[in-house]
Amino acid sequence: MLFKWLIKLRQLVWRPGTFVYVAIGDSTVEGVGASDPSRSCPALVFEKIKNERKRAYFYNLGKSGARIKDVVELQLAKAVELKPDLITISVGANDLRHRTKLRHFEKDFLELIKTLSGKTKAKIIISNIPDVSVVPSIPILVKHLLRFATGRFNRIIKEHAEQFRCILVDLYTGSKIYGRKSTGLISEDGLHPSDRGYALWANAIIGHL
Repeated sequence: MLFKWLIKLRQLVWRPGTFVYVAIGDSTVEGVGASDPSRSCPALVFEKIKNERKRAYFYNLGKSGARIKDVVELQLAKAVELKPDLITISVGANDLRHRTKLRHFEKDFLELIKTLSGKTKAKIIISNIPDVSVVPSIPILVKHLLRFATGRFNRIIKEHAEQFRCILVDLYTGSKIYGRKSTGLISEDGLHPSDRGYALWANAIIGHL
């Protein structure tokens, strides 16, 4: 109900030159791990957009725990309805965690990208799954298994991002580089990015705006 009200409000205030940014995905989109929602990656990206555009609107549809199937079923239609100019996507970590079958992940991911590409005129920026094996508390054997599994999911993300000419932000490579050389990138929960981690991520996206 609230979402439909927001759509109607946007239609009333929309004028030529209005810019709409929609973020979809999981807990990293929602900003879990940040000290404040304003320090999440999408919020920082929007801060940059708002500094350059007077009439900019931001809708964060991210939900903690969301897998690719949840994004398709609960976020995709809303994103299309908002008629965005920019869409950022971060999804896959929960599918990795819950061992979603690769063929199911690929089917839903393809539906997501194909629909967004076909039904919107938005620039689409997709972040792949970071290398969570850099977290110190993870046992050595598990690290190797995680890297292998993450690589398989990320190959699917890369293939279809290229197929539909989306922009790919390579968090996996970035996390391998920064995760070993820098501290303070992971929040106190030991899983999600910290304010500093989100800032680095946002800068990577901003570079493609």
